[in-house]
Amino acid sequence: MKEAFIRELKRKTLSFMHNAQYLVSRRRMENVFNGYDASTVENPPMKGTKTIAFVITRMVRFHGGQTSVLRLGTRLAQKGMKVLYLIYKPQSTSEMKLCAKANLAGYEGSFASFEAYVSGIGKKYVMPDIIVATSWDTVSYAKKLDTYRMYFVQDYEPYFYPFGEEFLMSRSTYGQGLHMVSLGAWNKMMIEKEAQPVSEIDEVSFPYEAREYPVAERDYDSYKNKKTIVLAVYVKYYGKRLPNLIPYILGNTAKELEKKGITLDVRYFGEAGTYRIPGGKNLGQLTHGELARLYGEADFGMVASMSNISLVPYEMHATGLPLIEFAEGTYPFFFPEGTALLASINDRDISQMLIEAIGDPDRIKSMNEKAGKYMEGLSWERTGDEFYEIIHKAYNAGKA
Repeated sequence: MKEAFIRELKRKTLSFMHNAQYLVSRRRMENVFNGYDASTVENPPMKGTKTIAFVITRMVRFHGGQTSVLRLGTRLAQKGMKVLYLIYKPQSTSEMKLCAKANLAGYEGSFASFEAYVSGIGKKYVMPDIIVATSWDTVSYAKKLDTYRMYFVQDYEPYFYPFGEEFLMSRSTYGQGLHMVSLGAWNKMMIEKEAQPVSEIDEVSFPYEAREYPVAERDYDSYKNKKTIVLAVYVKYYGKRLPNLIPYILGNTAKELEKKGITLDVRYFGEAGTYRIPGGKNLGQLTHGELARLYGEADFGMVASMSNISLVPYEMHATGLPLIEFAEGTYPFFFPEGTALLASINDRDISQMLIEAIGDPDRIKSMNEKAGKYMEGLSWERTGDEFYEIIHKAYNAGKA
């Protein structure tokens, strides 16, 4: 009787858990379906180049993608365009501005609720010359406005999800008729290879902000004598950043290094401070100044760029921080050979890689020199100017 009771209790517990998971997933997807439009539209000719509006889900502090949108919008504002950021989820204007300032203190442009702005067109507001989707979930909202529609593609977003509903829905947005502009060439390559685009895809250079991450003073020759290796690791909870694999690899690495009298001091950053990560200290989400200090204190940096590369490898290289990346990711697509230590997702640990690196300071110097040379000329000013030229090229094509 007791065993039967335990079996039944386990069955009911599992059934409850599965049903709870389904309900959570269903409610989340209902929010995704709300306002979703899978139609393909025909882009009207661009009527002007004075006003541009970026559609954003919701402003969030320490958000890399939204920071990039703010940087792009700021550069376009400096070029003379009126820039708007339209938020489609409920959020007060004061909170929008507060979060934006945390991401980019000197941003330019104004904020408004998407719903309030659209309902006020022709009354309080004017139709923007260009509306820009900034993530797959904002495409449906950009299509609500009968004006020239663009799509700033910062990543190949289907890779954010397991194969299923959101994977397929996000992939379909690349074939819905918006003029796409890819941040870097990799997104464009993936869209052309994996999706079914029906409209043009331009690209702009992948940039970074060198002024915020100056070169730190380092003595690479001293690496030979290190008994403690400080490793700054960029972590995010979603799978493309390998949030479970990296702590596993580094846990084994720490054990192997300890056998050789070396301590591995792992400092994670990028995720909320409440995020528990084994085998290291989570510093949480850091400001630009805090990031620069961390990069200056660390001996190596580690990033998993498994989809479109992030800004973090550029920032680390800018400060002269030797970088560990993954060979299976996109880092080799962007940076030339010999600029980073390339690990594999099949590695159980990377202790030998680190020991060889600290024993060869000239190799570390060469890596950073090559990376620095590659990044010469990259900036948000250049990327913004490229986007501005794409806008005017499309405008002139529409007049022809």
